[in-house]
Amino acid sequence: MTIIQLRLVFLVLGTAVPSAWSNYYIPYLDSVPMPRPIPFSMASYSKIMPIASGSRSSQQCGQCKLQSYFTENDIQTDAKLNTLELIAKYGFPSENHIIQTADGYKLSLHRMPRPGAKPVLLVHGLMSSSACWVQLGPSLGLAYLLYLKGFDVWMLNTRGNIYSRDHVRGRIPDSEYWDFSYHEIGTHDLPAAVDAIIQKTNQQQIQYIGHSQGSTAFFVMSSEKPQYANKISLMQSLSPTVYLEHNRSPVLKFLSVFNGGFALLIELLGGHQISLTTSLIKKFSKHICSLSVVTSRICAIFDFILCGFNWQGFNQTLSPIIEGHSSQGASAKQILHYAQQQGQQTFQRYDYGKVLNLLRYKAAYPPQYNLSQVNSKVQLYSGSGDWIGSFADATRLQNLLPNCIGNTQVASEGFSHYDFTISNDIRSLVYDQVMGQCQNN
Repeated sequence: MTIIQLRLVFLVLGTAVPSAWSNYYIPYLDSVPMPRPIPFSMASYSKIMPIASGSRSSQQCGQCKLQSYFTENDIQTDAKLNTLELIAKYGFPSENHIIQTADGYKLSLHRMPRPGAKPVLLVHGLMSSSACWVQLGPSLGLAYLLYLKGFDVWMLNTRGNIYSRDHVRGRIPDSEYWDFSYHEIGTHDLPAAVDAIIQKTNQQQIQYIGHSQGSTAFFVMSSEKPQYANKISLMQSLSPTVYLEHNRSPVLKFLSVFNGGFALLIELLGGHQISLTTSLIKKFSKHICSLSVVTSRICAIFDFILCGFNWQGFNQTLSPIIEGHSSQGASAKQILHYAQQQGQQTFQRYDYGKVLNLLRYKAAYPPQYNLSQVNSKVQLYSGSGDWIGSFADATRLQNLLPNCIGNTQVASEGFSHYDFTISNDIRSLVYDQVMGQCQNN
């Protein structure tokens, strides 16, 4: 291990760095500008989420509750409810389907059923779950909005999150259970979900919307199993984290330095499953939290420390809901796979190092994913404040896809990675276009 790598270890673990190394400077640790937060106001409880007037499809919802605001009790309650309980609270129908992958993981596939309607599959991002599509209620939750537009809505929970922890072999060692990255999600989880939906609905094709890792895994699936790209009539990618050449995440930059140091990286992340109290939280929280908000629990959530947070687009009165549905589970290997790609012009399988690569891949370097196989229509969306899903990297992806129909940069300064699911203005900024594309394809 080099001196600079050891210095980074001392830095993260909070121990003193030998004075002889004091001339080594890690420039990116202080390179991310600090956003200015929106002031917190208790008065804003009364008018948080205005509801659009009901359409014919919303009138068909029966018991749906399209309330025009969140009360304080709503916020505290919704923070504790699971996905199906949230859907039930607001009067929408729901189902839970358990599907099994080819390698033995049992996944929970949530549905807001509308039999006979066009099915659309929503796949959450890194460290998230199906709750991200419903947590902000019928006014802003994409699952509700699509259902009210007449779609049959399905929400996958990928392996390792709180809804998809079971395995056909029962409890297996952590080192074995958590030995996956977005590659296995793309090659096993997504095909199982697509097949289950097509079988249940008797439809030949479905639509797909992925956020963050939900996008990454789609492009893995379509590259590795191109027959599944033919089953997707339209894919919409919210923050297409495929190329990370222009990554701005300090955490990913830090982890990328430890190429090959897997054991040390596992320790830094708190184990094979990412720890909720990893030491990286304390060391990197300053990049999203100024002194004025440092006491917010948002500052202690690894999801946002890894990918960034936009206080300008977020109403802090909703913090308990966001906190309650964050950090839903992920493997350290998922993070490390992304870290391997930061600053690179590659989209490839997990890099085990030259020796193990030769054993696994019969080559010193991991195989590249073949994006020319992605025959589905693809619409891309990115934000100017997204640390790991830049417009420049989305444009590179656009140029390599055979059927990309659009590449939209969200018209909001500082729009960040998780704004795609928690922004106050997400409907007008993104979801209206997303729903329009769904209806037109």
